[in-house]
Amino acid sequence: MTSIPSVNLKDFLSDDPVRKQKFIDEIGQAYQDIGFVALKGHFLDEALVDRLYSEIKNFFSLPLEVKQKYEIPGIGGQRGYVSFGKESAKGKKEGDLKEFGILASM
Repeated sequence: MTSIPSVNLKDFLSDDPVRKQKFIDEIGQAYQDIGFVALKGHFLDEALVDRLYSEIKNFFSLPLEVKQKYEIPGIGGQRGYVSFGKESAKGKKEGDLKEFGILASM
């Protein structure tokens, strides 16, 4: 793979069933192949997107001890911070070389 798959939300929101199905097929394939996708055609303005990326970079630049305070055991990585090696790819025993965070609003 040389790039992250990208889908356009405007295709899904259109009244055109062909565009809607194209979105569904592309997002399904992306999740099946690599497990994530880039979303374009969303409603966030560039300034907000830039601020979001800045905050994400700030968080992941924190020391591990600080980030681990946001790790919530027992919920399978559904909320909070998940450190390196906590997840593994389907069919693998080795932990993934990634860390991630999931933010949920109430």
